[in-house]
Amino acid sequence: MVGALGVDQAKLFTSVFFAGAVLAGLGGALQIPREPANLDLDLAIIADAFVITVVGGLGSIGGAFLAAILIGVAKAFCIGIGTVDWFGFEISFSKLTLVVEFLIMALVLVVRPYGLLGKPQAVQRIAADPAPPLTAPTWKIALVWVVILVAVPLVADRYVTILLTDIVCFALFAVSLHFIMGPAGMVSFGHAAYFGLGAYAAGLLFKQAGLPMEAALLLAPLCAGAFAIVYGWFCVRLSGVYLAMLTLAFAQISWSIVFQWDSFTGGSNGVFGIWPSAWLADKTTYYYMALACCGLGIALLWRVLFSPFGFTLRAGRDSPLRAEAIGIDLRGVQWAAFVLVGALAGLAGAVYAFSKGSISPSAISIAQSTDGLIMVLLGGVETLTGPIVGAAIFTWLRDEVARRTEFWRGVMGGVILVIVLLFPQGLVGGLKALVLRWREQRA
Repeated sequence: MVGALGVDQAKLFTSVFFAGAVLAGLGGALQIPREPANLDLDLAIIADAFVITVVGGLGSIGGAFLAAILIGVAKAFCIGIGTVDWFGFEISFSKLTLVVEFLIMALVLVVRPYGLLGKPQAVQRIAADPAPPLTAPTWKIALVWVVILVAVPLVADRYVTILLTDIVCFALFAVSLHFIMGPAGMVSFGHAAYFGLGAYAAGLLFKQAGLPMEAALLLAPLCAGAFAIVYGWFCVRLSGVYLAMLTLAFAQISWSIVFQWDSFTGGSNGVFGIWPSAWLADKTTYYYMALACCGLGIALLWRVLFSPFGFTLRAGRDSPLRAEAIGIDLRGVQWAAFVLVGALAGLAGAVYAFSKGSISPSAISIAQSTDGLIMVLLGGVETLTGPIVGAAIFTWLRDEVARRTEFWRGVMGGVILVIVLLFPQGLVGGLKALVLRWREQRA
């Protein structure tokens, strides 16, 4: 409609993007006396910028200003107080500086879902062209790939087997994220929370509780699912960017606890000595176990996707008002989906932890959540196999490029940028569109 009125949207969006970039650059230049330029500024400032925007309320400049003052004063307050003795208990406020803005955001969004000065979003209309239904995978093709994955370690070396183990773990992680992003329509910026919590649960049950590896591997997804029950109860009450940012808040709160609880989680050092049982000590044997666990998790999600529960999720995604009007408990269904993917992401984290023998706070960080989003978007959100392909390509590419050059991050960014520009729907979605177009031309 805006285009029909004569507005050049491309020029408008480019101008706004340019203005935002200029202001961001000005902010970066002005903070130089406070903090020197370093390579970690990107993730540090983007999290704060998102938090301030969401806490203030989308579209409210005054709200962003108020949120910036609130969060800045809260950080200074924590640093200034330091450690206090309260009724015989030492409380370290200085440790809260890593997470205080996320605590504020979580509290604000729970009380005021649209921020301090934000306004409720417009009622979402029924999509005129809803997303096309996902088709079930061809079992013959799936069987061929299973045979290939089973056969590769028999002819490949030990290094390839270890890399394949990483790929199957991240494939389950990416598919679980895709399940709530695509069919459920809930974008998560903090999905690594459940991956990391599952990994830490497995490691701590094995090291601290003294449980055997098999028991720790079975209980870890339940622990991650328990956290998903609590986090999901709050998250499903929001939508859009507010939902995404609340998931990030809970993920960062979890990360800060893991990072600073030295006596229990090992702090920044993590947990070491998490090795599988003797019968799984061989890398090939462990790979087959990982393939079975992660493969069953992916198969479960695919089966649920084409069950009445999966179709209910898609109904709520395409038309939430109509879904609620016909009696669907949309929040309850979304909450159940949140718990399911949280438990399966925890399973992927537990399998990954035992494959590496250790786990660190990086498994629950913003960077890990970002990697999961890249895997899903790289393969394609609208296809079932997209997250699997995206996880495989991303994991292999990162490993291959990192071994070739010290500038692997720049090379990775360039390759991902090229793929996204060439295939906006993801690799699988783009290739599928090309095949359909070729068949139409032949017909």
